[in-house]
Amino acid sequence: MSRLSVFALLATVVALPAAYARERTHYLYLVNRAHDAIVSVTASPVDAQEGRELLAGARLAGGGEAVTVQLDSDACVHDLHIAFANGRRALYPAFDLCRQRGLRVMPLPARSREAALAGGAARVQGETAGSD
Repeated sequence: MSRLSVFALLATVVALPAAYARERTHYLYLVNRAHDAIVSVTASPVDAQEGRELLAGARLAGGGEAVTVQLDSDACVHDLHIAFANGRRALYPAFDLCRQRGLRVMPLPARSREAALAGGAARVQGETAGSD
């Protein structure tokens, strides 16, 4: 073997790991079965502060609208932060993008009755006290 072919072979072997060192592409099929539209989906590696927006300004209507989003990352496990149009938020912690291909976002549980009435309770008590 000539020196030139040995050098070319060595250069190829050294360059191969660099070609595979790039981030892996994950695809997530997201279905919104909730009542409200999803306005933001952010994915961040577990316990990381910063995440990547997956919807890129799009809006996913409730009632079954679906979309496939792409995430380039070395990590498989991410925390998924979802924001709805009504201001509520949901967290899907430690979601494994390598093992799961899709996420069906279901309606959030109703707010507790005490929390829902807390703002109106003072007003109702005030009206009752004023009618004595």
